[in-house]
Amino acid sequence: MKAMAVKIIPMKRTHIPACDEIVAVSEPWKTLREGVDFSAAIRQKQAHVAVIGGAVAGFIIFTPEPVFARGGYLRAIGVAPAIRGSGIGKKLLAFAEKTTTKKARNLYLCVSSFNRAGQVFYRKNGYTKAGTLDGLIRTDAAEYIYWKKLR
Repeated sequence: MKAMAVKIIPMKRTHIPACDEIVAVSEPWKTLREGVDFSAAIRQKQAHVAVIGGAVAGFIIFTPEPVFARGGYLRAIGVAPAIRGSGIGKKLLAFAEKTTTKKARNLYLCVSSFNRAGQVFYRKNGYTKAGTLDGLIRTDAAEYIYWKKLR
């Protein structure tokens, strides 16, 4: 099978509809019935997309500068359902880590307790559960703080 040529580029407004489609069918947003404010992330230069042949394959929103305990923060990541498991998420995460490591020692994120696939993904990519925030977004769920030391 031929490897997919993936480019990670800054997100533009024209990418938002494809990213909204990913969010609509992905955790945690599906369960929370929430969307992502891509426009704000674009203005803050924190949003990037993975594209294959011009089509959006996934997105990532993160702050590489230290925002908590000498670490950057991963706000959101999503991959188009048809190509999950193909390494796009791993490439997006590696991009965020490489960018963040220039400015911060660590990268943090929160993942919902009901988002089991997300928890597995982060653990497979070297993240450790560092804490629990019970009832942060929903009273019947927790947000788990995950952390990875980058340098």
